[in-house]
This record gives sequence, structure tokens and C-alpha cells, in this order.
Amino acid sequence: MKKILGLIAFIGLLIAAWLGSSFYSARTTGNYVTTLPELYKQNDYIHIKTIEHQQSAFSSTGKFEIRFPNFIPVSDGTSTALGLIIQYKISNLLLLDSAGRIEWKMTGDETIEKTLKQLFGQGPTMHGKGHISYSGQRQSTVELSELLFKDAQTSLKLSPLTGLATWDNQSLKLKLKSDHLDARSKNIATDWHGMSIDIDLSDRNLGLGTYAFNIDKGATDSSAFESMKMTKTVSLSDNRFNIAVAQKIKQYSYEKFKLSDVDLELALRGMDKDSLMTISTIFRDTKDFNTLTSDERLQLSKALRELFNKGFSLGIPRLETKIDGGSLNGSLNLEVLKSEGVPAPVFSSSQRLRAEGQVNLIGKGGLDNTQRTTALMLGMAVKTPEGLKTSFQFLNGVIKANNKTFDIKENLSYLDNLINAALTQ
Repeated sequence: MKKILGLIAFIGLLIAAWLGSSFYSARTTGNYVTTLPELYKQNDYIHIKTIEHQQSAFSSTGKFEIRFPNFIPVSDGTSTALGLIIQYKISNLLLLDSAGRIEWKMTGDETIEKTLKQLFGQGPTMHGKGHISYSGQRQSTVELSELLFKDAQTSLKLSPLTGLATWDNQSLKLKLKSDHLDARSKNIATDWHGMSIDIDLSDRNLGLGTYAFNIDKGATDSSAFESMKMTKTVSLSDNRFNIAVAQKIKQYSYEKFKLSDVDLELALRGMDKDSLMTISTIFRDTKDFNTLTSDERLQLSKALRELFNKGFSLGIPRLETKIDGGSLNGSLNLEVLKSEGVPAPVFSSSQRLRAEGQVNLIGKGGLDNTQRTTALMLGMAVKTPEGLKTSFQFLNGVIKANNKTFDIKENLSYLDNLINAALTQ
């Protein structure tokens, strides 16, 4: 009998511990939700407001508002904020596989919802279900209802959007897909099939990570393509941003031009983080660099000056494609050299800019004999055993292009005046 009573007492203690832990988990989750406005107080891109949270012993419900400041330009040219309402229900009774379950729905605020109903006949909702792991990571499905819109001049149809989101206090992984987008207006027709978005961020506040967008096939009124993938990678090293955008297309046609195996990369490297964040914030808040307060103008000039003083580069590290019985490859790089002076001297393009690039055309590459002869006669290219090549190098105010040299120092004064005017306001 004592053993049975002891077992019952032990089970009772386990149940008490389970319920107590569930109660603590519910309180912890509630505290996290109610402190969201403070957590995002310093965030320039997202504001969280109007928390309404109702807490019970093992569950909670509520809603809050997410606002993206100055997101939408309206008809009079001014900007307003995009407002979204998140309604949620959280169950924190501990289970073997999760510390909590989430159900949520997102709709527009009063202003946005009214616009959505005017466009689509009803306010489309995004919703999902998920769980909270014991490590604090959250995961949820994502679903968006089909969007249908049509008026006298424009029509749009987007098939349902589905996906999965996984996040914690810093990272975010998001996968979304939709089967079909058909959008048509007076002069434009867009028909895309098999779309997907894959985002993997190690720091979502700074946007560090990878963004990938894929389309199986698509067409417009004048072009068509198959298997297009665009990938953006953002990294931070030594307090400098590096951004690379790569695009690959298996087949692409535009009017009479047909390309295949297109591989293109754009890159911005070594851009000072603090300067870039300041410029981005000012642009986001004003939407127009022509309408700045005196304080904003000073901040912008200081940020631009610091950005140029520390140096950066931009260009096309890779361009490759097959075209009409031949192929084309090339690269381009423009570098703003780091300033050696403290404080920095007046900017000089001759001293601070360096650039080089080349394009190789192998085979016919879409050019007929007349076009090839013209390019050679005008010095736009030189002949090679494989086809044509055009190349240039800019250094110390001198351009070397296709075996010819041009000293353009005296022609750079206008560019220098523009840059110095922006840097010294």
C-alpha cells in the first residue's frame, strides 16, 4: 500500500511539475509578446504597436500591429506606412514535441484593408499554424489565399501561396511557393509558372544571408524564358557590407535574340556598414534626396564622404551566355580607392577611380559580317582567333581601350565637381 501511495505521490509531483512548467512557459511567452514594441524600438524598418494580450494559465490570445514606416507612395506623392494586424492564439501546455502551439492570422489595418477590398473584393488573409520548440525556435506554416482582381484595364491572378517559416530572435528561414501568376494590363502581359522564394538569414535585422527566387518558366508580350534563378547574398566582414546578385537562365528569347545558359553576377563589395545604414535610413524616411532638411543634408553628406573615403567596388564579376552559334563572356569592375588623406582631400577621379573590363565574343555571337566589320573599323573591338574582343582599363586618368590610349584627365572635372558637391554640403 505504501508503494502504491508513493507511486501516486510521485505521479502527482510529475503532474504538478508539468503543469508548473507549462504555466511558466505561458508566462514567458506572454512576456515576450508584450515586450515586442521595446525589442523593435530601435529598428528602422519595422515598428510594433498596440499590443492586446490576454493571458490564462496555459494559453494566451491577442493581437498586435506591425508597421513598415514610409512604405507605400500614394497618389499625391507622399508616403504612408504599411500596417498589418497579427491575431494569434498560443497554447503552452508542454508536450513531448513542443513547448507551445501557435495559430495566427494576418490582415491589413483599416487603411490597407479598405484598399485590398477595393482591389480584390475581399481582404485576402495570410494565416498559419506552428509550434515553439524547447530551444525557443518557432516554426509555422504560411498560407495566402488566391488573389483575383479584374477591372476594365487590368487583371491579376495569383494562385494560393504556401510555405514554411522558421525563426528565433535573430535568424529567419522562409520558403514560399505559388504555381501561377497571370498579370495583364493595357500594354503588358506577364505569365509565370512554378515560382518559389527561399530566404535564409543569419541576422534578419541587418538582412544578412541569402535570398533566392526561382521561376520554372515565364513569358511577356515580347520575351520568354525557362528556368530562371536569382540569388542575392548579403554578408558583413570587418564592418563592411558585401552584396552579390547572381542570375541564371536556362533559355531566354527577346524578339529575334535567343540566349541560353545565361550566368550573370552583379557585386558591391567593401561598403562601409555605418555609412550605408545612414544613407538607407535617410532615403527610406524621405523617399527623395531633393527634399531634405538641413540636418538630413549634413548627415547624408557625412555618410557619403565616409563611404567614399573608406573605398568600395562595384561591377559585374561574371557574364557568360551562349548566343546564336557562339558564346559571350566578360567582366567589369569599378573601384573607389581608399583615401590616404586625413581629413580626406578633395575627391579626384583620376586619383581615386580605377576600372577595367572586357567582353569576348566567340563565334558569330549574333553579329553578321557587316556588324563585325563596323565594330573593327570603329575601334570598338579587336579581332582574335576565336572571334572579337573589347577591353579597357582606366587608371590615373588614362583609358587604355582596344590597344589605344586616351588621356582624359581634363575631361573629368565635371564628374569631380558633382561628387565633391555631394561630399561637402
